Amino acid sequence: MLKGRRVPLLYTVLEMKTVQEEIGPLGDLQYTLFGRDRDDPESTAKYAGPEHLDAVAKMIRILGNAGLEESGEKPDLTDRKVLRAMRPTELAEAVNACVAAMNEGMASEVIEADDQDQGPVDVVLEEMKKKEATGG
Repeated sequence: MLKGRRVPLLYTVLEMKTVQEEIGPLGDLQYTLFGRDRDDPESTAKYAGPEHLDAVAKMIRILGNAGLEESGEKPDLTDRKVLRAMRPTELAEAVNACVAAMNEGMASEVIEADDQDQGPVDVVLEEMKKKEATGG
């Protein structure tokens, strides 16, 4: 939610590319988004600093505009609008929402061997096989 507006977050390959172009390599992203130093991950010195806030704003803008566009709304987020819409206490929640959207985008469904597409299926024939197997 940004100032009462529900902004869906979407992470696809297009957003993956844009994130790398605008924020940095995926390998560094977790440090950047959480305001951590790659060389000293326990340090919170970068948290809420200009670079950290810039990265969070970009991430929300990128994922938010993708979500808005996919849901048929105008993708009108800017970094400035994102930062203006958030209170400092909402920063961690916003980062967690972005990470959750990325995890959802990176998730894959496991397809059972029996469920894989093996070409056209004759539905009537399949029903007859089911009835034969159950004795009906």
